[in-house]
Amino acid sequence: MRITDIKPYPVWVGNRNQLVVKVETDEGIYGLGESGLSGRELAVIGALKHFREFLIGKDAMQRGRIWQELYRSQYFEGGRVLLAAQSAIDIALHDLAGKALGVPVYQLLGGKHRDTIPCFATASGSTGEQLLDSARLLWENGWKVIRTMGLLPNPPASPEIFEPRESIAYTAH
Repeated sequence: MRITDIKPYPVWVGNRNQLVVKVETDEGIYGLGESGLSGRELAVIGALKHFREFLIGKDAMQRGRIWQELYRSQYFEGGRVLLAAQSAIDIALHDLAGKALGVPVYQLLGGKHRDTIPCFATASGSTGEQLLDSARLLWENGWKVIRTMGLLPNPPASPEIFEPRESIAYTAH
């Protein structure tokens, strides 16, 4: 089963950009992967175009070999962008192999380790009160784990906001 194409699909998910990658084969089986590097999808697409030429015609079932060849092809460490592209290809190749073999990807990775996966929701707001309201609503809707990312964007200065420079200044003297 030979790789015939690698196609990037940038998508908007919630409040961030993501990149889905499709690896196609000559047998009509394809796999999907995700780069996971939000906000740098155009750079990852550039890396995918670079890797694409190398991958066309390769045996899609040789996931480990392909991973090593991509990684070792980088003269210097490639950084997050190249590794995000490589990861998306690797995930897509695992998805493709699972489809070809008729097994879920977790079977390819050593079997199931749990029956459920805990998830979290993110509370957000521009003020402390909005942040609390958002968290309360999530809790009322059944979420048991809630994270906050701080106040959104450019919140007004207030005693609710932690100023790290002031805190560090006292301890650095």
